[in-house]
Parts: sequence; structure tokens; C-alpha cells
Amino acid sequence: MVNASVKVVFNKQRIRKDGTARLYLRVIIEREKKDIDLKVCWSASHFDETKGRCLPEKKNDEACKDLNVILSDAEARATEVFVQYRLKRQYLSLETFLKEYHSNLNKDDFFAYYETKLKFRYKTGEITYPTFLSQTYTLNHLRKWKSKLLFSDLNSRTAHQFDLWMQRKTDAKTLNARWGHHKNFKTYLNSARKLDELNFTHPYTYFKAKLEQSRFMPLSKDQLIQLWEYYDEPLIHPSHKKVLRAFLFACFTRMRHSDVRKITLDWIDGEFLEWIPYKTRRFGTKVRLPLTKEAMAMLADEVEENDSDKLFRSFTEQVDNRYINEVGELCEIKMKLCFQIARETFATLYMEEDGKLEVLASFMGHKTTIQSEKYVKIMEQRRKTERFRISNFVKADSGQTNQTDQTAEKQPKNGD
Repeated sequence: MVNASVKVVFNKQRIRKDGTARLYLRVIIEREKKDIDLKVCWSASHFDETKGRCLPEKKNDEACKDLNVILSDAEARATEVFVQYRLKRQYLSLETFLKEYHSNLNKDDFFAYYETKLKFRYKTGEITYPTFLSQTYTLNHLRKWKSKLLFSDLNSRTAHQFDLWMQRKTDAKTLNARWGHHKNFKTYLNSARKLDELNFTHPYTYFKAKLEQSRFMPLSKDQLIQLWEYYDEPLIHPSHKKVLRAFLFACFTRMRHSDVRKITLDWIDGEFLEWIPYKTRRFGTKVRLPLTKEAMAMLADEVEENDSDKLFRSFTEQVDNRYINEVGELCEIKMKLCFQIARETFATLYMEEDGKLEVLASFMGHKTTIQSEKYVKIMEQRRKTERFRISNFVKADSGQTNQTDQTAEKQPKNGD
């Protein structure tokens, strides 16, 4: 059991000229003390220090009643934290108490919980600004769908109904667009269930959001060679050369744009490149990838032109994507290019060269091969050659039939 107490107090040494004093919530946990500023003032002469409550200065003093409600609410919130940890049989430090107290989570209204938790995660650096924006966008969608959503309102149909509403009323028509909103919705439901131990019907126990294969198609082997050869063209524009170098480096290392821009020579470990991907840094999973001579050539060119601590940082991702598209048009590649395609290209061409899926998963930084499968696209040439396998469906003995066909081709035709 943790020794803890809470009481409303004021500082007797800092009474103002008008006789009022600022009120504080004094919390003591295991002899550690913290005074939380309640940001309200009251006459020091009309304050009951024993009870920690304001005394009326006049008959029917409404201001006194309102202020005492605020004080009671602050004490109740603190007591709720004490009880919560006592019931869970968990140790409560003063630091933990302050985090819980200031988070001010709403345990009834899901939207209020989502918003408070979202702001707290961003403020403490748990999520980045782009993630904050993405999850805020989802919260806005949820509020357009329903004006109010209590935890007690959640049921087995909630996620399915939200999915149908997005299809009909929003621009999230594709599975992938809706999957992103489901993912964010599920994140805060899981947080409420696992971290804050709230009891409710979890909608995603009954609904699985589907994800389509990535819309980005990889480069073919011929297209990659075409870009590789264009890189060495003497008349290539300097900006195109810088961006193409970063793009090709990404094709041979499977790196996201965010990782390419952060690379340093410290990531090189002998013949390997080792780093923690920025996107999944919270998991701390390292990726260790063999450095090919092509990747080393790109890296050497970059070091020669720039400071070793500022590699591949010439432009922003938007500018890089614009330039790589211009390069694609010059090389007559009839598809829109972006840096995500480099990652797709790495995965697909690796498997085209008879790579192993479990090895690809380790290169991609995935925990399971299922995550890697969505990156692997079957190239058109492979599709064409596979038609012979399909034709064999109706052949009793494909080997014998093929031999018969070849023999027939060699026999002279009638009249020859």
C-alpha cells in the first residue's frame, strides 16, 4: 500500500494586498510533496484550513459555492487516481500520479478520451506531428459520423457502421483510405482497453479492416537498368542527378525517403548497412542489410559532393518526387514515380531473383512475412511466361505432349 493524501491549501506567506490567496491541491505520496496550482483565489480569512474549503463572505454566496465545487472536483480526481492504482495493486509514484492527474482522461465519452489522449501523446513526444494530424483527421471523421460516442455505446456493429458511413459520405472510398481511419480508431480503443483498463465491447473484435495491395507498382528490371544508365549520362541535369542518386540508392537498400535523408557513415558496419528505421523507431527494431557495390557507388558519389554528415538532403520529399518524375518522363517510363516505388522495386526484384520471403521480411524490417507479401508484385514478363503452366491444365502428360509437338514440327509437311 502507498501512503498518499490530498488536501486544498493556500500559501500563508503569499497573501495578496486585497486579502486573497491562491489555492493549491497539496498531494503527498510517500512523503514526497507537490502543490498543484488550481488557478483560483479566495479570501484567506474565509478559508477553512481543516476542511480545505472556502467559507461564504456573504449570505447566499454563489461564488463560494461554485469555487467549492471546483475544489471538490480536483480532490475527487486525485482520489480516483489513488483508488485506480490501489485496485490494480500497482505502485504509484508522485511522478506517475502527476501524469495521470494532468491527463484528465474522460472514462465515459470516447471522443473526449481520444482527444485528450491524442494531445498528451503529441505533447510528450510519443507521436510525431504528421501522426498527430492523421489521427486528428480520423477524430474529425468520427465526430461527423456521430455527434457523441460513449464507451457504453460501442458494440459489435460499430466498426462496420463506421466503415459503411465512410464509403457513402466521405472521400475515403478505397479500402486503404478507410483502413487508415480504422487503424487510428482502433489505436485509441486499444489504449483505453489495455493501458487504462476500461471495460467496453471492442468493435474490432467483430470487424477486420481490409487492406488492398499497394497502389504503387515497382519498376521492371529493364526500367531500373534504364535509370541506372541515365545516371551516368554526361548531360544529365545536376538536380536530376542528385535526386536520381538518392532514388537508386533507395532501390538497392529498400529505404524509405525518411531514412535516406537521415543516413550517416556511422550506419555502415563493414559490408553491411545497419540502422533503426525512422517510421518504426518506437519498436527499436534494427535492419541489417548487405551493401551492394551499386549502393556503395551511390554513397561514394554523395560523399564526394557533400559533407559526410549531410548526405542525400538536397531537397524535400515533394521536390525529390517532382524531379524523379521528370527523370522518368525523360527515360520514357510510363508510370508516375515516387520514392515509395523504390521500396516496392527492391522487394519485387529481390523475389524475382528467387529470393526468400523470410529474408525479405528481415530486410524490410517486418516482424512477419505477411507484412512483406503486399510489397511483392508479379511482373508482366513473369505473367506471360506462366501462360504455359496454365495451358498444361488440359494436357495429360505435358512432357510427352511437348515432345510430340516438337517432333511434329521437325517432320516434313505433305508435298515437301
